[in-house]
Amino acid sequence: MQGYRLMADEAADQWAGAPPTHVFMQGGVGGAAAAVSVQMRARYALPPGLVVVEPDHAACLLASAELGTLTTVAGALDTIMAGLACGEPSLLAWTELERGAAAFMAVPDAAAIACMKLLAGVGIIAGESGVAGLAGFLLAAADPAARETLGLRADSRVLLFSTEGATDPELYHRLVG
Repeated sequence: MQGYRLMADEAADQWAGAPPTHVFMQGGVGGAAAAVSVQMRARYALPPGLVVVEPDHAACLLASAELGTLTTVAGALDTIMAGLACGEPSLLAWTELERGAAAFMAVPDAAAIACMKLLAGVGIIAGESGVAGLAGFLLAAADPAARETLGLRADSRVLLFSTEGATDPELYHRLVG
C-alpha cells in the first residue's frame, strides 16, 4: 500500500490549480484505494471525496459498505477486470475505506471496455482494471441522481488513476483492436 500512497503523492505534486474535489479509484481488495484515501487526507485540508469503483460481479467493498462490516462476496467473480476480481476486502484497507471513502459503486464490464476504447482513441493504453475509476466517473456523470449524490458539478475537479497498461495483451487486442 505504501507504493500506491507514493503514487497519490506524486499525482498531488503534479496537480495544478485548486485541489481535486473527487477521486474515482478502482477497488479490488481495497489496498490502492485505501492508500490514495490516506494520502489525499494527509495532503489536502479539505480532502476530495473518494469514490471506490469495483466490477459489478466482484463488489466486496460495496457489499461491506452496504452492510456496515467487512463482507466477503461469493461466486465466480466473473469479470474481465481480473485485477479487481476480489471477493474479500483487505482488513487493513477496509479500516481506512470505511471512514475515508465518500461512496462505493460497481460498474459492468461493458463500461470498462468502452473506457479502454475511449483512451486508446487518444493514444493511452489502459488495461481493463485500470479504467474502473474512469468508468465509474463517466457512469456517475451521466446519471443526474448519481451526480447529485456525489456532488458532481460542472466545476468539479476529478482525479483518476489508472494503475495498469495492457497486462493481458491478447485480451486488450481482442477488446480494443
